[in-house]
Amino acid sequence: EKLNVLANGSSNGINTSYFDASIFSEKENNTLKVKLNINQDDFVFIFVGRIVADKGINELVEAFRNLGKKTKKIKLVLVGPFEIELDSLSENTLNEIERNLDIINVGFQDDVRPYLAISDVLVFPSYREGFPNVVMQAGAMGLPSIVTNINGCNEIIKEGENGTIITKKNSIAIYEAMKKMVENVAFYNQLKENSRKRIVDHYEQKVVWNAILNEYKKL
Repeated sequence: EKLNVLANGSSNGINTSYFDASIFSEKENNTLKVKLNINQDDFVFIFVGRIVADKGINELVEAFRNLGKKTKKIKLVLVGPFEIELDSLSENTLNEIERNLDIINVGFQDDVRPYLAISDVLVFPSYREGFPNVVMQAGAMGLPSIVTNINGCNEIIKEGENGTIITKKNSIAIYEAMKKMVENVAFYNQLKENSRKRIVDHYEQKVVWNAILNEYKKL
């Protein structure tokens, strides 16, 4: 009974001036796309986080592989470190990441913003989270998200407004959500239009800071 959620959640909020796609020019985005062998008309999915089984990577790679059999001009960018000794991916997943030319593994990056800036949708099929910063960061950069129905993710993402929520450990659900993003242009554009606004309105750092300050004053 002593617990209280400050503002809308998050420990520190998001600096939406820093996570802003308008910072990056079209020339910068095109240069990075060329470097990563991404065509201008490719639809780009991105995952940011540790590349481990617990983050749903096995299911994500399987879903992407199956989508690639029916849908061309798609790419999957993986941003994050592999942790083989802690929570390794399946052998099939590792082989697919290595051989599939449409899966682009860029490893750990100090600054994820350039990669979010060239992407269309964040896919974050994690099994468990606290309050994931990456979903807020992607939203602030104007990306809709596909997330699992777990704590944090299902608070940041509102179904049909700024993303879609799916069941965890389910490659078919990931596949269907990704397929809809690619094929249903009106649906995608609606989510994209709302993505940054929802983060600015609910998770901007100053909103969280003011809530913390008000709590201190109340105490």
